Amino acid sequence: MLSQFNVMTSKIRLDGLTECDVNSMVSDTFRTLPRLCQSLLQVVFRKTNDNPFFVLEFLQSLVNRGIVKFGLRERHWIWDEAKVSDENITDNVLYLLSNKINGLSESTQTALQCASCFGIKVDKSIAQKLSGNSKYINLPAALDDA
Repeated sequence: MLSQFNVMTSKIRLDGLTECDVNSMVSDTFRTLPRLCQSLLQVVFRKTNDNPFFVLEFLQSLVNRGIVKFGLRERHWIWDEAKVSDENITDNVLYLLSNKINGLSESTQTALQCASCFGIKVDKSIAQKLSGNSKYINLPAALDDA
């Protein structure tokens, strides 16, 4: 699409993560030895199709919903492998992100919708200027919350 307008583009091929890479991510995330999170790794690797972004989002969603939690008595992260396996999460990053966005307050969602019109980065001066409109009065604070 961009090539139609003579815009220079570059294609970068990104291969998926290896099982060892995902194990490193999981063990780093939960600050545990790789061999201790092997059972969690197997499920995460299978469900995320070796996509690094999806691995992180999936792990975060497991923690946010209490499926993976820190056991005070055990003094380490614990999980029920069967519950993780039973998670009905599709292999789609957009599913996780849309659930994450839907969990935000309405004002934060509105702020993100407005900010998305300006690209991936919004200058604070633009947010301040927009906050002069009553519809976007809380825009700077809502963007900070996002």
